[in-house]
Order: sequence, then structure tokens, then C-alpha cells
Amino acid sequence: MIRFMKCPPNIALHHLALCLGAMICALLSVTRTDADSTEPVREPLYHESLRPQFHFTARYWDEYQLHPPNHHEGWINDLNGLMVHDGEYHLFAQRWWSAWLHAVSTDLIHWRELRPAFGKDEEYGGTQSGGGVVDIHNTSGLGDGITPPMLAFWSSTDNLNQCISYSLDRGRSWTKYKSNPVLVHPYRDPNVFWYEPDQKWIMILYGPADQSQPVTAYGFNGENNDAHELRTFTPGEWTCSAVRLFENGRVTATDPSDTSESQLDIVKQHLSSEALFIGAKSDQSESLRGDVAEILVYDRPLSDEETDAAITALQSKWGFIATPQPPDLPTDGLVLQLDPQSAAIDEEGRVSSWNSPIGQSPQYSQPDSAKRPKFVEAALGSRPVIRFEGRQFLSGKPVLTAGDDSFTLIALWRRNDANGSQVVFEQNSMTRQTGARAALLSVSHQTTENVYLLFSSKNLLDWQKLDTVIPDSFECPDMFELPVNGDPNEQKWVVVDGNGDYLLGRFDGRHFTTETPKQKGDYGRNFYATMTFANMPTTDPRRVQLAWMRGWDDYPKNMPFNQQVSFPCELTLRRLPSGIVMCRYPITEIEKIYGESYRFDAHPITPGHNPLSALHGELFDIQVTLDITKSDCTEIVLNIKGNTVRYDTQRGIIESCGSSAPLPPRNGLVDIRVLVDRLSVETFGNHGEVSITNIAYQDNTQPHLAIRPISGKAHIVTMTVHKLNSIWNQPSDKYAPPHHAHTF
Repeated sequence: MIRFMKCPPNIALHHLALCLGAMICALLSVTRTDADSTEPVREPLYHESLRPQFHFTARYWDEYQLHPPNHHEGWINDLNGLMVHDGEYHLFAQRWWSAWLHAVSTDLIHWRELRPAFGKDEEYGGTQSGGGVVDIHNTSGLGDGITPPMLAFWSSTDNLNQCISYSLDRGRSWTKYKSNPVLVHPYRDPNVFWYEPDQKWIMILYGPADQSQPVTAYGFNGENNDAHELRTFTPGEWTCSAVRLFENGRVTATDPSDTSESQLDIVKQHLSSEALFIGAKSDQSESLRGDVAEILVYDRPLSDEETDAAITALQSKWGFIATPQPPDLPTDGLVLQLDPQSAAIDEEGRVSSWNSPIGQSPQYSQPDSAKRPKFVEAALGSRPVIRFEGRQFLSGKPVLTAGDDSFTLIALWRRNDANGSQVVFEQNSMTRQTGARAALLSVSHQTTENVYLLFSSKNLLDWQKLDTVIPDSFECPDMFELPVNGDPNEQKWVVVDGNGDYLLGRFDGRHFTTETPKQKGDYGRNFYATMTFANMPTTDPRRVQLAWMRGWDDYPKNMPFNQQVSFPCELTLRRLPSGIVMCRYPITEIEKIYGESYRFDAHPITPGHNPLSALHGELFDIQVTLDITKSDCTEIVLNIKGNTVRYDTQRGIIESCGSSAPLPPRNGLVDIRVLVDRLSVETFGNHGEVSITNIAYQDNTQPHLAIRPISGKAHIVTMTVHKLNSIWNQPSDKYAPPHHAHTF
């Protein structure tokens, strides 16, 4: 059943706007009808209708295609090797290990993309993520005595060899070091910085802990929205399991022993209704080697009591337990029941089709006899089972409605080996789409804890491992020192995880000592693989961070780019009542692209009064300071072209495009800042205490801005709205936009 409540209003509006936008852009991109060309009509580069105008996106060079996939021109992901050299900021990023993309800027705002710096080869495969340094003192010996070499550290695609490329001409050409690798150690993403007290270089590397252990578990797979390892199982033994997904994204896995749960991003989940597969994934990349006795699917999440009843009923039916009066199977919402007794068998004893007597009586079949599973008599007591031996599957019509986000998947199954991921059954699309899958998936692998490891070097070429492990860390590390409240006498080391979360602690050149639990770096859905500029000029010691706004299938299908980079933010440590917090706040250089500005001072707002009703546009920097002590509304809401930012005055919570974070007032005041681009809304609370980064489409049927209080009045201390200009208008070193201010 479809549950429309899963989408916040802005998401629903987004889908409407996206559909309308797609229709319009499809008309704009009508293919030519002449015999010479079928290429879509191109909009001017950087000025395509949906390309972000003050966020960096990758360009095409020789390969023009709409919605380019990873490895192709126009795609961008992890930030790499951010550095400053000879008056230029250098931005490097992944084209999914095929190449390091490269762009330069003189102001961190206006960027000029160069041809990729370097890329994959036959010897080391791809060039995965890593950091970069400017070797000012030529410790590596790779310089020419005149120009300090720029070094980029990257991992080969075997996740073992750590390599370097270097440049002697301000990054315009790059050479792979002839004696690569400089370090042989799993896994990847080496990031390097200078440790001044010991006059040495430090590398932080995502790698494995020293000991490993086997993991065999099952859970839910929603395609890039997963909870794989909810409950454990034993290969060769039967498992009776129920996986439930709820409207709020809660996902549970229940077996006779217990229930475990996790949380999915329900906004990403949008189930496809193309096909249902048993024994394999829709693209056959995951296949079951084991047996299936029975499958049940409900179009709603069963209650805990109903789940227990269903599991007990199956166990009793199949002889695992003896119950004088076993409970009946719940029937409300049951849309699929498959028992081997209803299977059709070919002359070779294989299952040609498996039929369900429930609902529309769906049938799951396999026309290719070589891919049919076996029908095994008396395999479980006196009852038959269906045996899959890898690359065998049955498929047929789906039973859950497209877009359904709440259901129950139950199976009695046995997996025979401990090799890789194997799907028991799933409803899915025929092509990979985020959130389109609902699978009962089992996984088996040797696991080691994901950790960061530290190495040191005097020359950037020879590395020694340090006796430090930073636990519970995954991919794309960053590590640096920051003063607390700007005090140079109180410094903390920060270790940033791949998802932007961070630890604070001490570092003495050999050991990192954690002093805080991991804290949130950003509360949004689209924030990953961050990196900071490591060698800012001594006259400008800021720590500036960029992030990949990861959104696998969230970017427009009718544009020649895919993915984007967050707006540059300065990182600072601030001591708050809750402890020391790393704050993210847009760099002041944003003022370079200010256009017209509107200011409202000491302004009470009542329901029905919208002081922003005259403001139209698509690029904004909105700053609002609220006096909570003089406001009696329950909420204050900003409507930004179909997207919503709201502050709950009673609970002290800010929500932006469906993502929420705690934001208590400071001295009775709450500061909210919102950056709005064509495909993003970035929200900051209390000057960076909270950061929320989300992909967000604009609804052009709602052209103006709106601010409104709910159930009372709101007192605005000050509100400023700056219209923003495109960063692509003129070269960065010549750009000086007009700035007109209006005060109300």
C-alpha cells in the first residue's frame, strides 16, 4: 500500500516540480530531425537550466551526455588533495577512480576547471582518493630547486598500494612517481600533513585493524539505503526471519531468538514495482546457494505480536517446534505466500514455476531450464524445499505497490556457504536505482574493524607505521589542529570521518588520544568525503572544508553533469555548554557574489504577514536572527521555492528539507542562515553550531520567498536576504559584482 505520509511536503512538491521540469527540459532538448545529427540541443556550458550556480560541478570536455554515470565526464565525487600554491587554490576530486579532476581559483568562489590531472593506468589500475601537499622545502627531492613540487597521494584500486603523482608547474602537468608505491598497506585514501614539532610528515590512512573475524548476518537491502547486518545466522542451518520496514524508516529483523533494528533514510526509499525475484537479485549479481521452504509478504509492517505469531506458525508447520495449538498466520495484508507444494516441476525435477494462492495469484517462473532451482523431496522432515545452487532464480510480477515504504518480508531459508552476499528474495527494478529495492539479504565476510592508521616520514617517500589506531572510522580521513575559541594556547586535534563526523583529541606526533565521543559534522542527507585545505597562507590560517554532496540518483536526468560540491565553509572549535563543538560556517568570500540585499530590523511577524513576499529569484543567502524570549509562536517557517526550513521554538529543533538537528537558543537568540542554489539548500544554525546539507530542487511555481510563524507571533531581531550572482559570469580575479542594499 502507498503511504504518502513518508514525504515531507517539500519532497512531494519537489517531485511535482521535477516532473514538470523534466517535461519542459525534454521539450527544450528535442533531438534534431535532420539526417546529419541526433545530438540534443545543448545549453551553454555552466548555464544549463538546472546546473548549480555557486556550487562547483564537473564539466564535460569531449564526451557530452546527460546524467553522466561515474567514470564519465561530468561526474564528480570525493574531494581530494585540496591545497594552496602560488596564489591559487587547487580543488581535486574523483571521477570515480578513473581520474583526479582539477580546478583552480584565486578566491575559493570562482573556479576554473582544468583537464584532469592524472588517472588510471595498466600498472596500478585506478587512482582512488587521497590528499595532497606542497613540499615547500623539497624534502622529497622531487623538486627542481626552483619550484616546490606539488604531491598528490592516491591509492591503487587493489586497495593495497599507496602511490604519488607530482607536479613542478603549478599543477598544470603531473608525473606518476617512477618508484611507486611509496607504501604497501591496505586499504586506501591516504591524507598527508606536516607535523611541525617533529619536522616530519604524517599520513592518516583508512585501513584494517590487525585482527579479523567472520560475519554471517542478514537484514534489509534497499539499494544504497541498507541495514544488511541486523541478525546473525549460521551457514547450513535453517533461519526463520521477518524483516519489517516502517513509515518512519525504522527497519527490524526478527527471528526466534530476538529482534534487532536500525534506521533507514525513508526519503530515499521509493520501491520499484518492476519485478520480484526469488533466489537472486534482479541483475543476477547476487545469487542464493541454499534452500527456501516458504515465503510470505505483507503490504504492511506486522505488529510485534503478529510477527511472533507468524514465526511461531511457520516453525510449527515445518516441524521446528511442537505446539499443541500453534497460532494462525496473520492474513490481513498478506499479498504473497509461496510453499513448495504449489510449485510446478519439469521432467528433470526442477521448478519451472512457483505459484501463490494469495491475492492476484502471482506466478514466478524460469523459462531457461538451466537456471531453474531444484525441487527436493523430504528435505525438511517430510516436506519438500526449493534448492538454489547459484545463478538460479525465479521471477515474476511484484506484489507490493510502487513507492510502498512499509511492509513485511518473511522467509524460512537456509544458506549453505559463507561466501559473499546472497539474496533470498526481493522486489526491485531491473536497473540499479537508489531506494528501489526491498530485499531479504544475507551477507558473509571476514571483517576487521574499520580504523584509521598513522604513518610518519621525513621525505614523503619512505613511511613508518606509528603505534596508533583510531577506531570506528571509515574512508576519506582528514586530520588537523584547531584552536578553541580562537585561543592559540588551547588547541585540539580533529579527526574527521568519511561521513563528516569527527573526534577531538591530543596528538604528540606518535599517538592520537581521543578525548570526546564522535560528534556530528553535518545533519543532512548529502554530505560525504570531506576535505580541508591543509596549507592555507600564514596570513590566512583558516581551515576551509568542502564536501561531496553525494546523492546517487538524486541529480537531474536531463543535465550534462552529476553530483556537486558543497559551498566552502570555515571550521572552528567553540566551547558551548554541551562541550567543545566544531562549527561549520560559509566563508566570508561569499560576499563577492552578493547582488541586491534586503534588510529587515526589529520586525515582529504575525500569521498572514510575509515580509518576503516581494522577493523573487533562485540564488539566495538568507540570514535570520530570532528573539525567542519575545516570540510566542510554536514554530517559525521559511518557505523557499518549495523547500522548508522550520524552527521549533518549544523543542529547540531546526529542520531543513526533512533533516533535523538540536539547536537551543543562545542568550534567548537563534541564528538561522540558509544558502539556496538551484539544487541545494544548506542550512546553518547559531553561526555554524549546526550544519545541514541537502540536495533540494526548486519549485518554480512558488517564485517568492515566505516566512511565517505558526500559532503566534515571531520577533525578528534582524533578517537579511542577499540575492547571489552566478560564479560562472566572469573570471574570478576580475569579478566585482554590484551590491545594492535595501532596508525595510
